[in-house]
Formats: sequence, C-alpha cells, structure tokens
Amino acid sequence: MLNVEQLLELEKRVRNTLNEKLEQILSNLNRSGKLEEALELLGLSNLLQQDYSYKPYRTGKIFIVGQSDVRKNQLLGVIKELGFDKKRFEFCLEYDEVKRFNFSKLFYKPENTLVLVGPMPHKTVGSGDYSSAIAAIEQKEGSPNVIRCGSNSLKITKQSIRDALQKALASGIVIA
Repeated sequence: MLNVEQLLELEKRVRNTLNEKLEQILSNLNRSGKLEEALELLGLSNLLQQDYSYKPYRTGKIFIVGQSDVRKNQLLGVIKELGFDKKRFEFCLEYDEVKRFNFSKLFYKPENTLVLVGPMPHKTVGSGDYSSAIAAIEQKEGSPNVIRCGSNSLKITKQSIRDALQKALASGIVIA
C-alpha cells in the first residue's frame, strides 16, 4: 500500500499521462472491450449512459400506409387541422398498392420520421424475413417510428389518424 506522499506523486504522474494520452487510452480500452469496465472501476460509468441508437428527424416525412375507406383528401383535412404541412406526407391507401409498397426504402433514412399503419397484407415488398411489414418496421434497427392506427384493430379513419398524430406530437416523435 502507498503512503500519502507516494500517492500524491502517483496522482501527479497519472494526470500528466492522461493529459498526453487520454485519447489513445480510451481507444485501446474501447477496442479491447474493457472501456465500460474501466469507467465503472473509476466511478464514471454514468458517462456511457447516452443513447446512441438510431433516431429519425422529428420534421421528416410521414407515411400513412394501409387499406383505407377514407379518401386522401379527408385525411389531408385532418393533417392541416393539426398544423402539419401536407408535403411531409406520403400515402399508400389501397390494398394492392400496399402489397407493392417497398418498405425497405424506409430504413436508415432519418428523413423518414413516422409510419402510421393500418390494415395490410402480411407479405409485402421489402418486409424481408419478418412475419409482416409492420413487424419489420417495429423491430428492425434503422426504422422510422411506427404507430398502429385504430383502437382495437388496425383501421385508417379520420379519427385514428388524428389520434396517432396527436400521440406522435405529445411524445415528441414529430413536430408539426
């Protein structure tokens, strides 16, 4: 065990070394997989608590995808009423159109903010190995946010779109 004088001398040497080599030390710890452990030993594990997961922009494109009995113009009325610019929205409201909608174009594009989903076929273009397109966009890394429209079952109505957009606004997923 070190005495007080030796401890103070060690502290001085460690500070000098850290000032000169901190970037290299952190890089080596990270590459060796020991960064988290080292920070924990130093009582600094809280420095790693930042969330570095994929996050889409809050002002990007919003997709409404699923079979709808409501016309696009009616949905645009709801969108305008909530203060959104209609240019931010892309619609895919017909069953056959949804079947051919390429969901893979949504991934890892932060400008794609939100997908509001309604009833759709289980197998669609771009859903990959997932059981459905909805499962893919809910589970796959790099996906935009997704909200299921409807209360008990998937349904695109003026009210379900209003509720979904209000939920997205309230949770901070999007801004109008």
